[in-house]
Formats: sequence, C-alpha cells, structure tokens
Amino acid sequence: MNLKMRLKDERRLGLSEGHAEGRDEMQDEMTLGLIHALQAQGMLQKQIVEALALTRKISLAEAQHYYEQVAQADSESAH
Repeated sequence: MNLKMRLKDERRLGLSEGHAEGRDEMQDEMTLGLIHALQAQGMLQKQIVEALALTRKISLAEAQHYYEQVAQADSESAH
C-alpha cells in the first residue's frame, strides 16, 4: 500500500474514532440527564438502576456506576 492510501485510511479511521467518542459522550450526558429526571419523579435508586440497565442494554453494575456518578456530582455541588 502506498503512503497516500495509508494516510487516507488513517484519516478515515481517526474520523470514525472521533465520531464514536462523540456519540459515547452524548449517550453519557443523556443517561445522566435521565437519572436526574427519574429522581425528580421520585423513583427509588434501585428502580432507576434497573430502568437504566434495561433502556441502555447494560449490566446492572454499569447502570449502578452511572447512578453513583450522578449522586457524587450532586453531593459535590451541594457543598
């Protein structure tokens, strides 16, 4: 493969990686927003974690991690 083709492929790969990172960041922001909305509705932690796991198709442990991020951020902003 010549240098021009290789550079073109590397740029394409870099763009797709950047797109994936942006999509992941947006999903994270939406998930954290969903947690806040469910909390505002009075949903219990266990219910929120289960709902996250179902809607995002992730494990309960991963959903719990998201929930803990929000709880930590909320407690830090309260101080």
